[in-house]
Amino acid sequence: MFGFKRVRGGVSSGGDIFELELVASLMRDVVAILGEDVAVVDVTDDPLATLEKELAPIAEPSFDPVVDRLLPDMSEDPDEARELRELSESGVRSTKVSNLTAVYRALSSSTGRVFVPEDEIPMWMSALNDLRLVLGTRLDIDDTARAEEVAARAGEIADGQHAHPLSEEDEVENQLMLVYAMISWWQDSLIDAVRLRRPRG
Repeated sequence: MFGFKRVRGGVSSGGDIFELELVASLMRDVVAILGEDVAVVDVTDDPLATLEKELAPIAEPSFDPVVDRLLPDMSEDPDEARELRELSESGVRSTKVSNLTAVYRALSSSTGRVFVPEDEIPMWMSALNDLRLVLGTRLDIDDTARAEEVAARAGEIADGQHAHPLSEEDEVENQLMLVYAMISWWQDSLIDAVRLRRPRG
C-alpha cells in the first residue's frame, strides 16, 4: 500500500490489487453492518431518495457495540437520545452508507492506483474513519493505551515475531491488528496529504 500524495486536482495513492480489494471488501462489510448492500445503494445526489430515507421508520437502538460506535447516542438521557435518533439517525446512516459505498466502488474498480478528486476527499476521510472505528471496536480499542498496544503488536507480527503456532482465535486477532494498523496508517497519510499545500501551476 502506498501513502496518499498531493497531486493536481486531489490526492493519489495505490497498492497491490489484493490490498485494495481487501479494503474494498471491508468497506462493503461496514455497509452491511449499517443494514445496506453496496450492490443496491444509489450514491447519486437524489433529493427525493434522500428525503424518503430520512422519513423512514427508525429502528430501535441497536446494542451491537460496532453500530453504537458508528451511530452513537447524542445524549446521555435515554428519552432525549431517542428523540435525537429519530430526527437525525436515518440521515447520518444514509450519508455513511453513501460514502462507504462510493469508496468501495472506487477501490473495486482500481487497477492499482487510486485518484481522489478534491471534492471527494471528505467522503474518503469519513469512510476510512468509519472503517477504522469498526476495526478498533472489534479489537476493544477504547483508550490510548490499548491503541498503542495494538500498534506495537501489529509491528511485531509484521516482523515475524509471532511465527510460533497460534490458536485460530489468536490468528484472527493478529490479522485484524495488521489490517487495523494498515488502515490507520493509510488514513494518516491521507490527512497528511490534505494538509500539504496544493501544487502550483
